[in-house]
Amino acid sequence: MRVKKYIANNMPEAMDLIRLDLGPNAVILHSEKVKQGGILGLFGKTKLEVMAAVDTDLLDFPQKPARNGDHAIQAMRDELESLKVAITQATQSRPALPAAAPRVASLEDWYQRLIDQGVSQTLAHDIIQRVANELSRWTLDNQGVLNEHLHWYLGRQLPAPSPLTLTPGQPHVFFIVGPTGVGKTTTIAKLAAKFAHAPYHKARVLMITTDTFRVAAIPQISAFGEILGIPVEVAYTPQQLNELIARHSHRDLILVDTPGRSQRAASEVAALTDYLAAVPNKTVHLALTAGSKQEDMRHTINAFSSMPLNGLIFTKIDETASLGAAYSMACECGLPLSYLTNGQRVPEDIEVATAEHVVDLLVGSVPDEIRSTRNGASPNSVSVLNRRYSYGA
Repeated sequence: MRVKKYIANNMPEAMDLIRLDLGPNAVILHSEKVKQGGILGLFGKTKLEVMAAVDTDLLDFPQKPARNGDHAIQAMRDELESLKVAITQATQSRPALPAAAPRVASLEDWYQRLIDQGVSQTLAHDIIQRVANELSRWTLDNQGVLNEHLHWYLGRQLPAPSPLTLTPGQPHVFFIVGPTGVGKTTTIAKLAAKFAHAPYHKARVLMITTDTFRVAAIPQISAFGEILGIPVEVAYTPQQLNELIARHSHRDLILVDTPGRSQRAASEVAALTDYLAAVPNKTVHLALTAGSKQEDMRHTINAFSSMPLNGLIFTKIDETASLGAAYSMACECGLPLSYLTNGQRVPEDIEVATAEHVVDLLVGSVPDEIRSTRNGASPNSVSVLNRRYSYGA
């Protein structure tokens, strides 16, 4: 058995180093946080120290080695056996997590936890099985490593987030489509406010509504525009929509609100595609209520699949106690998430749908002492991708 110690920023980085060095059959034996650098032990950076090993298949050694190598090979065997015993004793003697820290006793408990949150049985089984295959039996007994690895693996199943970003000199047309009542108009207003009043650059934003069917739809978005100081236009036909976009080509961002369409009314969904077809360069995101049943989400995505969808927006996450169905559907359909909305306040109640934050909402946050070994910012933070202006993380 070949045993080696690695220093990394987090577990995913350590696993990449281990697999590159020891190969795919390597297993993790032990991990702990260590301080590196600093002065007199102060101001050091927190790192993750991981001990890994790979079986070198000592059974291939002859039972009666050649005479010249007898002592060397026997000494190697004795040393490796001693090392195995020492590693096992060190791992078993590690103190347990404090009682106040979140604990999950086993992978079986993790599986049940995912099922209780509404994750599909097939997806939950696949995730637990893959994690079991990747971690050694020593690591599976380490609550901190197991929790962090499962959080990381759950996030890895999601496509990379795709928030709205703008390029100077290139107007961006952004459609939001979806069923009735998911909060498309309010989401449009939140995004408009975020970009129009961004701290680094105030984008020139226009809101257009094509919802001329719902009672009070036009007054609602007009009221948002008046409050936010953002112009609003109404397009009654696809041709008029095209003309409005051409007339406002100097704008940085044009947000297009659409009427709600039932996933069971194919003719209504088809009529909406005429508006999309009138605009050649666009981004289209489908809004879904986070608390919907997974089967209803699947029907909706299938109904809108004839459109050129670029991503998903989950709304009303504050109105559901379980995000499992939404998580399962995002993994299943493969469309990247862009935003989550969690209330009616404009523009506060919207955030970029980072994989880490979605997993925290799904199964709870990992303890601070484990999170400190991760790279990246807090899931609640919002960073500017484009130096001039954007709302992304």
